Amino acid sequence: MIIYLISLAVLLGISSIVVFMLSFYSGKALKRIILNAVFGILIMAGINLTSKFSGVHIPINPVTALGIGIFSIPAVIGFLMLNIIFL
Repeated sequence: MIIYLISLAVLLGISSIVVFMLSFYSGKALKRIILNAVFGILIMAGINLTSKFSGVHIPINPVTALGIGIFSIPAVIGFLMLNIIFL
């Protein structure tokens, strides 16, 4: 179990470095990072607000907050897919 957590942390770290590098090469790094984080948080909030009707809920913890803050919409979709697969 600990190996899975370590490999997840390493994978998340490497992919977040790649995302930051690509956003810095675009020229508008800070604006792009902040907008992605805001869009991800808004989408997650919308999903959690409609959880009574849809039955789908993304729990808020450090892993989901960091993932959605860095990767935005793909992270939300990934967490939704994990929620559907394992529940």
